[in-house]
Amino acid sequence: MNAVSHTAFRLAILALAVVLALQCFWLVLPQLLRPAVDRLPTDASAAATTAKMRSAAAWAATIGIIRGDLWAESAYTYSDLLWGNADLNGDRAQALQRARARLDRALRDAPHQSSAWLFRAALGLRYPSNDINPVESIRMSYYTGPSEQDLMPLRLRMVMHLNIAGDVEIRQLASRDLRSLIARKQIAEIAAAYSDASPAGKSFIEQAVRDIDPAMTQLLRSGANQLSVPN
Repeated sequence: MNAVSHTAFRLAILALAVVLALQCFWLVLPQLLRPAVDRLPTDASAAATTAKMRSAAAWAATIGIIRGDLWAESAYTYSDLLWGNADLNGDRAQALQRARARLDRALRDAPHQSSAWLFRAALGLRYPSNDINPVESIRMSYYTGPSEQDLMPLRLRMVMHLNIAGDVEIRQLASRDLRSLIARKQIAEIAAAYSDASPAGKSFIEQAVRDIDPAMTQLLRSGANQLSVPN
């Protein structure tokens, strides 16, 4: 009986060691493959650089399988879809489909990722779809990352293209982002959002800035005029 018990114990320890080894392999390999894509690119240059890491990010996410952060990083390598020509040719349509699929997996496994919600909203704005409600995705981006400073400029620009006239909550959240940007003297980012905004968006920014810092209204308009001058 002792011999049988010892054999069973050794087999159990061996099985446990194998499981631990596989777990270590599963944790370490994605980290080795994982590219330096730790956040959503917020301009065309960063998006183009991130796109070059698409293959490595896809492998890391595939091996990580249930790690939502890796699927989000893989999705971010398609952020170049937010800039350039919005016409959906064959390659661009396939890229959009892959980006949406990766975002769905990222948000299913790790719904706390504010930048993933923001990217989802951005894709929904640029490529309208019945499957994506940009306003609700933006709302989730605010809920999950209200103080993520890196996302505020892009989030503000996106909100200024939405119809938020009757959405008191989104207006309050956007005003909070504006207040934070003003506090950090990021006037160029506010001016860029203002220059790119819809007429209703421009009116909203003017009113919000006037309420926060009246002296900054003229500075905002001057900055927007400079941005609108062709190089």
